[in-house]
Amino acid sequence: MVGPMLRLVMLAALVGPIPAAATTGAEERERRLSGVQPAEETQRPRPQEEGPAWEIQVAGHGGAAGLVSRGEVRLALASTLGPADETVGYSRERSWGAGLRLMRDRWGVEARHHRVAGRGFTPSAMMRETHLLGSQDLAITESADDLLSAFAVREFPLVDGKARLYLAVGGGYLLMGGDSGRLVLEDLPPGVSRSGSFDGVIRDGTVEMTGGDFLADRGTPVFGGSLGLTVKMGQLIVRPRFDVYFGGARSTEESWDMQFDFAEVEHRTEATMTLNTTMRPRFFLFSVDVGWSSRP
Repeated sequence: MVGPMLRLVMLAALVGPIPAAATTGAEERERRLSGVQPAEETQRPRPQEEGPAWEIQVAGHGGAAGLVSRGEVRLALASTLGPADETVGYSRERSWGAGLRLMRDRWGVEARHHRVAGRGFTPSAMMRETHLLGSQDLAITESADDLLSAFAVREFPLVDGKARLYLAVGGGYLLMGGDSGRLVLEDLPPGVSRSGSFDGVIRDGTVEMTGGDFLADRGTPVFGGSLGLTVKMGQLIVRPRFDVYFGGARSTEESWDMQFDFAEVEHRTEATMTLNTTMRPRFFLFSVDVGWSSRP
């Protein structure tokens, strides 16, 4: 009697959990179909969505530069200060360089270096724009200036995002090079200054330059803006652009000790000649960037 009862109890223990397990499986399927999540899954924190990554653009460029130099030239002899001659010089030169642009969404920053071949921002070039005797005969050698700038950039997507118009504003520094630090009056051709006043009479004579000194600002700060169009072909970028820069005043001072020898009266006079220039540069640059982007 005990044996059959024991077998019935064991059988009930094995069969009993089956309906509960079946009920649990049915509830799980019903919950999945209805889209309801368990409480512990609903409360589980989700990873935060990341914003757009930085895009890196590296490019080289080449183009043409229109240069304008506005300023004043003043020549003084001994204690006599001459009137200031206002000058305006124009030239077209070559330009080349490289740049780096970092973009995040539609905003970014850009750093650029321009190398401009030109002679318009030199004291010699400014002297040639005056009416001083012999100034048109001054020699001007090749020169080159370095323009370093940084911009804040705003882009406006066009044509499915493959082309983007941009505007940029910023500033930088113009570093003068070449013959911008050369003495001007040492290039005066022979016979330019052959006459002088002695006893109220203009007499022929010779002039000997006995030594000179030169002081100049190494460069000048600039500010400006840029407008252009960035076209992307995969990771290749092509960007035609127009940049404008306005520079602050850059001053130079050149002084020479001189001897006037009037042969007719056997008289020699010593004096100091000083040349002062103040120049304010303007850059109008058209160039095309060709480079690589980290984002297709």
